[in-house]
Amino acid sequence: MPQIVSPLQYKQYSEILNCPPATEAEHKLQVALQESGQHKEETKHQMIGLQAASVLQIQYCNQVHGQLAAQEEKAGRKKGTRLVGDGLPCMLTGDVFVAQVITHENAMEAEAREKEMRAKRRAEHSEELAHWKREEIEQCGKQLRSRWI
Repeated sequence: MPQIVSPLQYKQYSEILNCPPATEAEHKLQVALQESGQHKEETKHQMIGLQAASVLQIQYCNQVHGQLAAQEEKAGRKKGTRLVGDGLPCMLTGDVFVAQVITHENAMEAEAREKEMRAKRRAEHSEELAHWKREEIEQCGKQLRSRWI
C-alpha cells in the first residue's frame, strides 16, 4: 500500500542552525544537523520520484490489462483446431498426446458429420419449400382458371 510523502519542510531547524556555535562540539552538531536535513530532503525527492513512477506503472498496467483481456476474449471466440497451439514443446509420441489426438480426430469427424447433416437438412428443407411453392402456384392458377370458365 503506497504511503504519501509529507511535503518538504525547508528550514525546519533554522533557529538552531542560525545561532553561532559556542563550542567546537556545537559546530560539529550543526554540521551534522545540516547533513541530516540534506539527506532527509534527498530521500524525500527520491520517494516522490518513486511514487510518480509507481503511479505511471499502475496506469500502464491497467491499460495493458484491458488490452490483454480484449485480446484473450477475441482469441477465445475463434475455433481452435490445433492441438499444440500454445507454443510449448510436447512429446508427440507420449500416451497422453496420442489420446488427445484420437479424441480430437473423433471430435473433428463428429463435427464434420454434423455439418454435413445440417447441410443435407437445409437442402431438403429448401427443396420442400420450393415444391410447396410450386403446388401453391399451381392451385392458385387452377382456382383462377376455374373462375374464368
